[in-house]
Amino acid sequence: MKKIGKFFTYVLFFIFALMVFIPKSSLYYLAEVNLKKFDIIISNESLSDSVFTLNIHNLDISAKGIDSAHIASVDVTLCGVYNKIVVEKIKFSSIVEAYFPSKIEFLNIDYSLLHPLSVKLNSHGEFGVIDAAFDLVNLKLEARVKPSKLMLRKYRRSLRYFKKSKNGEYLYAKSI
Repeated sequence: MKKIGKFFTYVLFFIFALMVFIPKSSLYYLAEVNLKKFDIIISNESLSDSVFTLNIHNLDISAKGIDSAHIASVDVTLCGVYNKIVVEKIKFSSIVEAYFPSKIEFLNIDYSLLHPLSVKLNSHGEFGVIDAAFDLVNLKLEARVKPSKLMLRKYRRSLRYFKKSKNGEYLYAKSI
């Protein structure tokens, strides 16, 4: 019984050490290189590392050479069992404003080993509130949108891809 206890102690210590000493900024730069393959460029950002999180501030994003968005901060938490990305204060360019409200207050993306087959997303902004889940096995996205008055008044055409439910929410389901 003592040997099993020692074994689990060593495994837990190894996992903890891996989470603390993993080069988070190197993972970020690897992701940035992979995004360049899709002509998405992130610039003017500043990185700061802490024990479990990587904090990124003042990101300017351009897609295919067009300035697309500015993000105030991104906090990436990697704990192995529970991983989370929190994006705050997204401001899209005026090009996007024709189809969608330009400000998003926050965007949370969660992945947990307690629910290993799905990624959860929730967001709040000028558009309203979104709660979504992506099924990793069936590659299916399901989203529930509670649109704001601005979204219903000015961006009604964007909601045509959603199905309206009886309680006023809009539902979206798409398999990839």
